[in-house]
Amino acid sequence: MREAVYRPRAAFDLESIVIYMGEVCRNPVAARQTYESIKAAVADLCGMPTLGRPFVDETLGRRPFRSWLVGNYRVFYTFDDEAVTVWRVIHTRRDIDDFALIDWEEDSE
Repeated sequence: MREAVYRPRAAFDLESIVIYMGEVCRNPVAARQTYESIKAAVADLCGMPTLGRPFVDETLGRRPFRSWLVGNYRVFYTFDDEAVTVWRVIHTRRDIDDFALIDWEEDSE
């Protein structure tokens, strides 16, 4: 079984989602359910990382990103024999262009 690794941006995304839902929306139950759903989905990806769809963007270069839909959130990740690396967790209503996906390559060094 592969290990789940959360890049700093993904960890921040997940924390922000939980804080927003729990504190701003005053719905701690939904915040916990969303958090648990995303963590469970990533655990599932560790067992079968090809579940997600390839995410193709010419500007991303070398890395073969994939995405997996979890409720209203899209998990962007890569994998190898040892780990599933989560790069971002983004709400489906957000414009991906606003998140400078090209920075993922620079973030990996």
